[in-house]
Amino acid sequence: MSTHTLSAGVPIYHQIAQVLRRRIEAGEWGQGNHLATEQALCREFGVSRTTVRHALSQLKREGLLSSQRGVGTRRVGESARSKYVSNLSDPLHATLDSDPRIISSEMVSARGAIATFLGLEEGAPLFKLIRVHFLDDEPLSVVESYLPAIMEGAIAQFPHRSLHDIMWNDFDLKVAKSVHTISVSRAEPHIADLLRIGLGDPVMHVQASTYLQDGRPIRWTDNFFREDRYQYSAEFFWEPPAPSAGSSGS
Repeated sequence: MSTHTLSAGVPIYHQIAQVLRRRIEAGEWGQGNHLATEQALCREFGVSRTTVRHALSQLKREGLLSSQRGVGTRRVGESARSKYVSNLSDPLHATLDSDPRIISSEMVSARGAIATFLGLEEGAPLFKLIRVHFLDDEPLSVVESYLPAIMEGAIAQFPHRSLHDIMWNDFDLKVAKSVHTISVSRAEPHIADLLRIGLGDPVMHVQASTYLQDGRPIRWTDNFFREDRYQYSAEFFWEPPAPSAGSSGS
């Protein structure tokens, strides 16, 4: 019998993964970093082995667990985990091993803040690409990208290449940086449909403004994440503050 109350509104394996993640981060799992067996977790949560394995797979993708034949599933030590995003093509999804699928691509007219950012006249042609990232066959995020019109044909020809790769190698658009603005918003109808959530449900909105090496703006992206399936972590390094007026420096 399950010892936990699980919500019907969130995937069960995701809830189990959240519980196990907290145990790992708190160092609650015991000697030698061995975890409870799948059978024990099935009894604890009152679920099938398939559901438990989905939860463990999610933690493996996050770098919190590892498994080896004959050894079993183990907690990964802090020193063994990468603290940095290694995939420069998409830092928001880099460590998740998600499956991006193109939903639509079309030419649109530049409007409002997007036109202003890209330095285009209102109504100028712009290429819009919508992708949905899936994790365990469930939608994780909707990514709407606005790009130069010349890129339309390349995306259609190479749908499985990253935008970063196409921009850099095919169009000599050397991307240097992107600035992310994070906010919480409500799902509009098309976003709710693609994420399989209710209209007006909360989503994490990450607007990314991307610039070339020469400082020119080149890409506007709106990322909409299901708030029940995504956690955004960042690492910052602090420099010593400059001495203030009247400080002795000691």
